[in-house]
Amino acid sequence: MQSHPYTFGLEEEYFLVRRNRRRLRHMPRAFFDRCHEALGDRVGSELLQTQVEVQTNVHHDPHEARRDLHHLRRTVGAVAAEHGLAILAAGTHPMGLWRDQRSTDKPHYDRVMEQLQMLGHRNLVCGLHVHVQPADTSARIDLLRRLQPFMPLLLAVSTSSPFWMGHPTGLMGYRQTAYQEIPRTGLPPLFANQAAYDRYVARMVQSGTIEDASFLWWAIRPSLRFPTLELRVPDCCTDADDALALAQLFRCLVRHLEHHPERHAGLDAGVQAIIAENLWRAQRHGYDAGLIDLASGRLVPVREMLRNLQQVLEEDIVALAAGEAFEQLWKILQHGTSAHRQLAIYRDRRSAGEGRLDALQAVVDWLADASMPAAET
Repeated sequence: MQSHPYTFGLEEEYFLVRRNRRRLRHMPRAFFDRCHEALGDRVGSELLQTQVEVQTNVHHDPHEARRDLHHLRRTVGAVAAEHGLAILAAGTHPMGLWRDQRSTDKPHYDRVMEQLQMLGHRNLVCGLHVHVQPADTSARIDLLRRLQPFMPLLLAVSTSSPFWMGHPTGLMGYRQTAYQEIPRTGLPPLFANQAAYDRYVARMVQSGTIEDASFLWWAIRPSLRFPTLELRVPDCCTDADDALALAQLFRCLVRHLEHHPERHAGLDAGVQAIIAENLWRAQRHGYDAGLIDLASGRLVPVREMLRNLQQVLEEDIVALAAGEAFEQLWKILQHGTSAHRQLAIYRDRRSAGEGRLDALQAVVDWLADASMPAAET
């Protein structure tokens, strides 16, 4: 990453599906080679062969980031079409079956699968990861602790995984439920300082439990490769502009907490337990049922929470040119997340008399179309 404070980058994971969009597709070598030709190292494989990952460049300008992410999606989508395939940007594939999956043939993924066994094959989920570089990179562990109260909100406005194994789950964000079968996920421990974090990592590595800090898969973590904090809690957003809005919100939060070291400085295990409850509420309801306010203890609608947060972050929004991102966040709350749209399509088709599989197929068709950004005008 560049040394400029608050530079950021996005990583997105997509499902690779056959053109008829009914079944996941194991990544053909020719598809990956062609993507690599077009995008270099900014496209890569993931743990399972039905997934592909893209990485933006490092950005400071939100508009440049938007052009970059749209280009990545269009390019991978075009290459997929050349091979009779399409990409789906969603936390789960509505009709995907984990038993059919094969891991990617790479030494790193072989070691992960050796550890995780069946849990690795069940890891049929796609997320959005956002990297932000603080002004003071030595403050990452302090920020790791103080950013935790915002994880439920970031999940609530990103939900895109209401289905699992061909069935509605009753959850808006089932991806987190599936993902948390894996060790070292969820909220990170409340490390007191950098030294405490370093001791933890050293003990885990020394014991042979993990190879390095990249095997820590928390909802937010200090990146091993870059001097950044890596947000990992959101579902992969079907609309690329939703992903970009979440990235800007996360940037503003990082900047604000750096400038206000007193905020959430006293976070303890009891408060973290409330945050964990809010994460569950976000998984179950998205933004529809509200989250527990840490200050008052009352249940607060997410719209009220975002409105209050926007006022608090006003200076940071101006400094980072994030105004358009907040307009997009309000659009999400007005029109719904991908999960809302998927469920609406499914229920409409079922109400019209279609069977479960046909209704799910309509959802998959919409996801494949909506994952592609519209052409620039």
